[in-house]
Amino acid sequence: MDILKDISESLQKGKAAEVKELAQKGIDEGLGSKEILENGLMAGMSIIGDKFKKNEVYVPEVLIAARAMHAG
Repeated sequence: MDILKDISESLQKGKAAEVKELAQKGIDEGLGSKEILENGLMAGMSIIGDKFKKNEVYVPEVLIAARAMHAG
């Protein structure tokens, strides 16, 4: 689903308000909270984790992404 991809991408960019809005939109469209968590939020954090391991992002970016995830 495109909304899950959008959630993941917004999370990676650290856009907490956008993540929150997209998560609510997903729920409104009938997506389950587990699906949003696993396929949107966790998918985005997994990518951030991989980038962190490769030194492509650093602790501040990880923390910003984590805050965006918490908003979702």
